[in-house]
Amino acid sequence: MTVTPELDARVLVWSGRVTDELETSDLSLLEPEEMARFSAFRDRIRGARYAAVHGAVRRLLGELLNHAASEIRFGRHACPGCGRPGHGRPFVRTPPTSWELSLSRSGPYWLCAAADGMRVGADIEVLRPVNVGRLAKAVLTGSERSYMAGLPAERLPAEFIRCWTRKEAVAKASGIGIEAPLGRLEVRPAQPHALVRHSVSGFDADTWVVQDLPPGRDHFSAVSFPA
Repeated sequence: MTVTPELDARVLVWSGRVTDELETSDLSLLEPEEMARFSAFRDRIRGARYAAVHGAVRRLLGELLNHAASEIRFGRHACPGCGRPGHGRPFVRTPPTSWELSLSRSGPYWLCAAADGMRVGADIEVLRPVNVGRLAKAVLTGSERSYMAGLPAERLPAEFIRCWTRKEAVAKASGIGIEAPLGRLEVRPAQPHALVRHSVSGFDADTWVVQDLPPGRDHFSAVSFPA
């Protein structure tokens, strides 16, 4: 596990890589809804990774909040876009706390960001083949497409995924998640960190910081929080 130096005095970021072997100690920490999701995985490795990440995050939060990891319980706020809680911002339901969090998983990697009394978003993505030409119009703004057009062809898939992590981090911080219009969310990928304009219902802040984290050999990640 890696503890990333603070990006802001209010933000903590943890990341790690899990193994593909299931540990009963991880399963014992999951609550019923998580156990149901674990049981739904047809792929043994994906299930083991899911349990390992949720177990690791509970242990970290237990230390942070001085609470038993086995008693940490999560909930979700309603999405400000559609009103449903299925993809709203997660929160720690037990114990009561002002700490906010965001969790992302991709392949064996995971990333968790936490902030006391402040929204935060985190996203991590494993590098993989992508059809940038097919996705660009739906996902990228005009200036982002211009930026991509100036890059060598061999860099396009990686830069597209890096840009994607920034958009996802902002969308998660705002609470709108998959409802976010990514094609209108300008994250300025030419800069290692940037200010992003993004408004959501019920929240006064409309400017967000988005920042790349140090890249891995085969993955990118980013975090976001109100400016």
